Amino acid sequence: MISLRLETRYLEAIGAPAVIFSTAQAQPEVIFKQGKILTTAYTAIFHAIPDHEAAVTVFQHSQNLFSVCLMTRDQCDILGPILLTDATSQAPERPQARTIYLPQVLSTYAISREQCINQILALAQIIHLPLAEEAVATAFDQAVPSNQFNDKLILVNFEDEGAHVSYAYEKALKTAVELGKPSMVHDAFVGLVNSGRIGILSDGSNLRNIKNWGIISTSVTLRAAIHAGMDFDQAYSLNDHYVRTLETLTSYDEVMSAIETMVKDMAQRVHQLRAVHLSAPVRRAYQIILNSPEANVTVTQLANQLGRSPHYLSSLFHAEIGLPISRFKILVKINRAIEILQTTNLPLSEIAAILNFADQAHLTREFKRFVGVPPNKARKNPHLTEDWHLYNFTNINIG
Repeated sequence: MISLRLETRYLEAIGAPAVIFSTAQAQPEVIFKQGKILTTAYTAIFHAIPDHEAAVTVFQHSQNLFSVCLMTRDQCDILGPILLTDATSQAPERPQARTIYLPQVLSTYAISREQCINQILALAQIIHLPLAEEAVATAFDQAVPSNQFNDKLILVNFEDEGAHVSYAYEKALKTAVELGKPSMVHDAFVGLVNSGRIGILSDGSNLRNIKNWGIISTSVTLRAAIHAGMDFDQAYSLNDHYVRTLETLTSYDEVMSAIETMVKDMAQRVHQLRAVHLSAPVRRAYQIILNSPEANVTVTQLANQLGRSPHYLSSLFHAEIGLPISRFKILVKINRAIEILQTTNLPLSEIAAILNFADQAHLTREFKRFVGVPPNKARKNPHLTEDWHLYNFTNINIG
């Protein structure tokens, strides 16, 4: 117990996403977790370890993003994903392709490989795992390829040919802002990558091209924020500030990260406009549900978190939101399903599993019930969900 407390304090001190599994039972059990990475992602990494007898295993998610697994007799510590600032791709398939890392999404940090190895060795000492520096270095050199976080990474091709910014991307971006949901913004970026390259918007350098794309993105966001009720003067002042900020940046990574931050800022401001009309317990309850559509949290669990009785919370939520908590939970899942349909090629069965529907048929039934068409049809015809908004079902006012 003393060792575990020291171990968790160390992980909290370095601030990395991490999980500790107890492996004393048939299935791994989480005994500590920090960061925004879903437990299911860590569980998948655990099961992907090639040799559970190995003391250390390193997974490589991109040319500079890694996770490290330390295995003892009855425990597995997974540290990461961590961005290594000095990692380079050994044999890039396309020299003009760059993975743009967005730290807000993975909630991690950037360090050098040497610093990372030192942290691993320190953690190994805490958990009494004999581990030499050479073994850790070798594990990095022989890292296991992983696509576990592909939905959190951006691959942008800077090439001679380009395409217009895709409809699916613009729609997803506007929806994120209109709903006041910053968590949707990264999915919009992924949607762009899945559906085409950033267009050639300048005859100059690649940096100028990506800045121009950022200016277009903020303009799209601006119109969506105004549509959601933001004051005209405030929106245009923010737009001017965003453009000035973009013009000061000097690298692709800085520009891409800044674009995400700006769009999230707009979405957060719209969110605040919506949330101001709700009482504190109701605002907190709907934020919990909205932020974790995959979690089947019960009314009793919500009430316990908020220090209220289930009956009081249910009644207040229904009065202010305009529908029961159970109905709102389903709508949040449908809203998330629409995002995934528009921004990925995941099969319906996998989407159903991600969102904790009973099965694909359950997802299809609920989707058709609230959207009016089955999910496959919505994926093939994005315009069918053009005007679908979660808040169309609620009493929440805009602005």
